[in-house]
Amino acid sequence: MIFLCLYICGLFVTSITGTDSIEIVRGVSLQEQSFYDPAKDFTCLDGSKTIPFDSVNDDYCDCVDGSDEPGTSACPEGKFYCQNLGHIAKYIQSSRVNDGICDCCDGSDEYDSSAACFNRCDEEGREERNRRQEELEEHNAGYEVKKTYIQMGADKKIEKKTRSDTLNQLLEERRAKLEELKTIKEAAEAPEKEAKDKHEDEWNEIQRVKKEEQEAKDKLEAFKKLDLDSNGWVQISELMASPYLNSDMSEEDAKDLLGGEALVDGEGFDKVFSPAIKDRYLPDGRPKPTEDGQEDAQEGGSELPKDEGDDGSRPSATDESQEPTEEELKIRQTFAELDNTDSESHGDDDDDDDDDLDNDPDLRESGDGHPDNHVTSSSSSTTKPEDKMPDYDEATRALIANADKARLEYDEADKEVRELESEQSTLNTYLGLDFGKEDEFAALKGDCFEFTDREYIYKLCPFDRVTQRQKSGGSETDLGRWGNWEDGYNAMKYTGGTGCWNGPARSTLVKLSCGRENNLLSSVEPSRCEYEMEFKTPAMCTQAGANGYRHTEL
Repeated sequence: MIFLCLYICGLFVTSITGTDSIEIVRGVSLQEQSFYDPAKDFTCLDGSKTIPFDSVNDDYCDCVDGSDEPGTSACPEGKFYCQNLGHIAKYIQSSRVNDGICDCCDGSDEYDSSAACFNRCDEEGREERNRRQEELEEHNAGYEVKKTYIQMGADKKIEKKTRSDTLNQLLEERRAKLEELKTIKEAAEAPEKEAKDKHEDEWNEIQRVKKEEQEAKDKLEAFKKLDLDSNGWVQISELMASPYLNSDMSEEDAKDLLGGEALVDGEGFDKVFSPAIKDRYLPDGRPKPTEDGQEDAQEGGSELPKDEGDDGSRPSATDESQEPTEEELKIRQTFAELDNTDSESHGDDDDDDDDDLDNDPDLRESGDGHPDNHVTSSSSSTTKPEDKMPDYDEATRALIANADKARLEYDEADKEVRELESEQSTLNTYLGLDFGKEDEFAALKGDCFEFTDREYIYKLCPFDRVTQRQKSGGSETDLGRWGNWEDGYNAMKYTGGTGCWNGPARSTLVKLSCGRENNLLSSVEPSRCEYEMEFKTPAMCTQAGANGYRHTEL
């Protein structure tokens, strides 16, 4: 081609040295020389005016478009043509003509300056041809890889679509089976629940009766201990003197405990015992004083004032060896009748309370697996074997085993359905992605590529996300999740990353170019929280692009 250009130029030079003496105008391309005829007036290329030809390149700008001064720097809009034989011809601004800087590789722009411009066109042309040849080879190599990507994308789509169809059919079958197992499970759980509820209700009833019996016993014991003179009445003075209440009290406090009465019998005591007296009652009495000479609360307490006719002698309130008196028997009978009345009127409420207590595993079972004792009793505060609910009978255990088997089969089937649904969701997401006109970008899905600068490690996972992390370590910062294509298939947009402080969510634009292999080349942040990356991939190499390198002026 170079020799062809030289041949043509030679012919032209010959023609201008002939009889016509046609002059070549400096700064004008060969294609536009016909507009510059010295024998005619010159018309500005924009048609705005016509001037004498001797005004062309006279270092004065006559045309608005600067076309009259292609070889000088007079016009700011003018263009100077560098022929650059051996390299690539180009235009430069006329203002650069004779400015002392060699802009054309052949030095033609500095024809009237002190700059010593050498013709570098052969050398630069050779370098450019080598560069283009390397690009051509990379393009061709990348395109060969791209063809495998296209085949891979087609194969993956068929594979995913086939699996999706299989899953649809499999899910239909598994869901139907799951419904059958659900029906079986519910049928097995109904008699199981009925048997367990019956067993627990019977146990709760036993516990309720025991609780009522214990409460009656506690009330009777408290009444006997607080009835210091054992006359069948508890009075204010006895409460004030009693060592079985948690603190000394005034006459007014004692009267309040008795419901505003001066004294109460067994029936009245039953009404005021809980919670007023019960909360302050100490079955074992107040602790004895330390060895500092203080008087024992039970031995040296306040002396109960004598009633008229009282000779000062009192039976022991805690003497359990003597036979119960007629008065005691009468009190016991009163408490028993009162408890029976309470159980009839409040039985349902008590049952509900007991059910809540027994059915709550946190309340029924302690840390060691034994039931806790929630009944206030002076006789025991620890768990007894008889307080633990007995095992289910053989028939109930069989029902439980049958229900457990049905539950296990249902749970396994339910787990399988959920796993299949998760796989189906992943497949649908994949099949919904745009992998290019020929699915050439599908090969990038599932891979990640990194670029490291002085401070950060950037990671691009195509069709997924972009992240950065410090080289020194730490967690990743999300620079965006897959969003969409931009500029056709020339760039990938990732949005919705980690929000900046008082700023937008981070986003990344990945610009794509052809390469023989996948390579993340760079990452910059041109605007706050907006990143740009350059990524080379064989998926961008096209046959048309490779052919484009054949058309060159070199």
